[in-house]
Amino acid sequence: MKISRLLGQKASINGGDGVILSVTSDGRRITGLVVADDNLRELYVRAEDAIFGREIVCKRAQKKPCRTGGLKLGRAAFDEDGKFLGYLKEIETHGLELASAKIGAKKYDFGCISAGDAVIVRTRSRAAIAARDMFIHALCQADGDKQQPTEHTAP
Repeated sequence: MKISRLLGQKASINGGDGVILSVTSDGRRITGLVVADDNLRELYVRAEDAIFGREIVCKRAQKKPCRTGGLKLGRAAFDEDGKFLGYLKEIETHGLELASAKIGAKKYDFGCISAGDAVIVRTRSRAAIAARDMFIHALCQADGDKQQPTEHTAP
């Protein structure tokens, strides 16, 4: 399933019609849907309370607003060095699991993605990042030792 197909899709909610406004996640799984009902009120539906098929049927909806941000397509994506990779075009799922993301012309495993106001893609292994951070820390420590004022006491 593709997230772009969910957004704007009609849904049956509380015996009436609604439209899916956004999809929420915890980083690896779809956790819920934000749906507007007939009166244009935003309702939150937990993923467990929705039946996904040709039509989305929401069994239970909560009136309290969703506290987590929704997955939004079109956000700028960068690698861990700050290089612009493109825009988030699509997110694919396997059931409720977030599987991959299409950024620009490339597809990335969703496990290496952090999505917020911008999308960060980890292209290096965690071991390489840890080694780099340890090296920088060691340099800062050595540099800090040189700049520390030394106390001289008179004999």
